[in-house]
Amino acid sequence: MPAKRKLKLVITLIGLLVLGGGWLIVSAQNHPSSQPAQQTQAKSKPKYRTLTLDELHHDPTLTYCSIIYYTVKHGKIQRWQEVSKVSLGWQIEQYPTNDGFKVLVWPDMNIKKEAKQLQPNWFALTKNDSVTYHSFIIHSFRDDMTATTNLKTIVDQINHDHAAMKVRQMTPKMLIVKHKNSAN
Repeated sequence: MPAKRKLKLVITLIGLLVLGGGWLIVSAQNHPSSQPAQQTQAKSKPKYRTLTLDELHHDPTLTYCSIIYYTVKHGKIQRWQEVSKVSLGWQIEQYPTNDGFKVLVWPDMNIKKEAKQLQPNWFALTKNDSVTYHSFIIHSFRDDMTATTNLKTIVDQINHDHAAMKVRQMTPKMLIVKHKNSAN
């Protein structure tokens, strides 16, 4: 075989290999089944981010939203259902106490003073993370109904419900009014 003919054959083969390799690379990049399974799975389902006690200790709004979520979904005091409408949000009045805060919960972040006629639901949050829910019994001469839990139980329940994202989404619907005087 003459040298010229061998050279043409080699150049032709190299050209075909380059074109074929280029075609394989382009088609592999555009074909979804060639993507690793982890990448497609990550795009379709975001990873669940749990709620932590540390987050609550650094974000009072998130803490209050968690406390409200817990009692509305898992609490035993029926009157707390008055604050269950997330679309209205909440106006929170926070009063410092010797051991934490007394927190009044109004069922509308835009509630006006004249609408605050009936004693609201409220909770006490202590420095050691104890939460006591209180609810005034309408047309009764008895003491408030109460229920007690703690922030760890609340966080565990929210994570069990896979509701951390839901609770985080509640925070823009909360207005906190801080009072300086103790209201025990």
